[in-house]
Amino acid sequence: MASKNQNQTQVCDIVMTEATNNNTNNISNNNNTIRTCHSGTTLLASRSIILKASATVGKCRKRQLGPKRRLTLPLSLHQQQQQEQQGLFTMTTTTYQTLNNNENSTSDMLMHIDHNEKKIDFLTCLPCELVLQIITLIDVSSLVTMSSVCQTWYTLSRNNDIWRWRLSEMHWLPARGEEKTRLLHQYQEQRQEIDWHYWFKQRYQLERRWMLGEVSTHYLLGHYDSVYCLQFDEQRIITGGRDCTIKFWNMNTYECTRTLRAHEGSVLSLQYNDSLMVSGSSDKTVVVWSMETFVPLRRLTGHEGGVLDVSFDDRYIISCSKDKSIRIWDTTTGELIRTLYAHRGPVNAVQLKGNNVVSASGDALIKMWNVHTGECIREFVGHGRGLACVQFDGKRIVSGSNDKTVKVWDAESGECIMSCEGHQDLVRTVHFDNDRIVSASYDQSIRVWDMKTGTCLLDFQNAHTSWVFDVRFDKNKIVSASQDHRVIVMDFSTGLDTRLFT
Repeated sequence: MASKNQNQTQVCDIVMTEATNNNTNNISNNNNTIRTCHSGTTLLASRSIILKASATVGKCRKRQLGPKRRLTLPLSLHQQQQQEQQGLFTMTTTTYQTLNNNENSTSDMLMHIDHNEKKIDFLTCLPCELVLQIITLIDVSSLVTMSSVCQTWYTLSRNNDIWRWRLSEMHWLPARGEEKTRLLHQYQEQRQEIDWHYWFKQRYQLERRWMLGEVSTHYLLGHYDSVYCLQFDEQRIITGGRDCTIKFWNMNTYECTRTLRAHEGSVLSLQYNDSLMVSGSSDKTVVVWSMETFVPLRRLTGHEGGVLDVSFDDRYIISCSKDKSIRIWDTTTGELIRTLYAHRGPVNAVQLKGNNVVSASGDALIKMWNVHTGECIREFVGHGRGLACVQFDGKRIVSGSNDKTVKVWDAESGECIMSCEGHQDLVRTVHFDNDRIVSASYDQSIRVWDMKTGTCLLDFQNAHTSWVFDVRFDKNKIVSASQDHRVIVMDFSTGLDTRLFT
């Protein structure tokens, strides 16, 4: 990460020397101050000084680097008193550097110091507020280097407000949740200030591992056949499989803690919240479970084919089937509200968000429906073959298809805004957040894509030994399920404290 306004900027290195009786020129007519430091540390300067220094470089180059120019720093009253005893302090323009294409950070701009001459640390001469404002302009690597200069610079570089600002700038400040709220209350009860430098280090290391693909891998073995669906949170993973079971796994120990049976066929889909879990099966039924007692509350019947996907909130349960229909049920009573004969092929995936339902079908179409009226609001056309999966967050739709692509759509306009290519077989499952898309395919790979550019960031080849049916992720982990009977947890956060970031 480079400091602001560093592209193609010419910066002159400044050497502090003890003046003789030479005539001097004034570098500025205001109170802007250049920061200098000892022992080859980073040059810090206010924006205006950098610009003026750059202008000086340009003039010197036009003169083909003629005789050295001596420039006088504005002196404080205290410095003027020292001047009478010690002489003038001057700056001599000696060397020049050009920063190209963000390849050099601020730490590349080092001070060349003549250790036999007098040196002044101007960092201690400015108000703390101005110093902190200047520090926000440098990159993180330079800020870390700064901490090793001296005790004063170490104290400034560890200022808590600086690191909180860094977290905010990177959009890494934690969203409120149960665990985050508990942790913040703990700080308040102990009358401790949150150490933002500590949390920045944890998140920085986590993002670095995502960039490099550094994971620790755990295998969950317990299903006796293909594992079709999963969902997880900070404490548990829940999976459904062809062995007609739903299994609960402890996220810390990766041990199976509970097995549920209620379906007579494969468990093809599931979703849960704090109070309910809904599962769909090849036995053509939907089962609603209590997450307190783990017993079935009701069984929803009516589909004429296997239930391929489910989605629900406090109002509605949405199910879709091989019978080409979408059914809308009352969450509280289980009453069937409406049936939509939606597509010309099997409806392979549905997602409910607000008042809209998005469905994806083997007929190569994505459709958006009004959940209250059953009206088709919009069709999304662009995939060349049938769709296997869809995710919807209210604004964007991400879909995966047998045409081997992942596409991102604007939910309001229906426009395809991005297409991600790289998989070598059907894209069976997708999941996304504001930064990343994770997809898995029948080519046995799991890929991570940049949500903004569509660039493939990571490619986990042969993570499984057979088709990958489902994948989910959060800030710390990617969890996948496969035809090879296994669930794989790829953990980016091993050894890190990520309680604020999940």
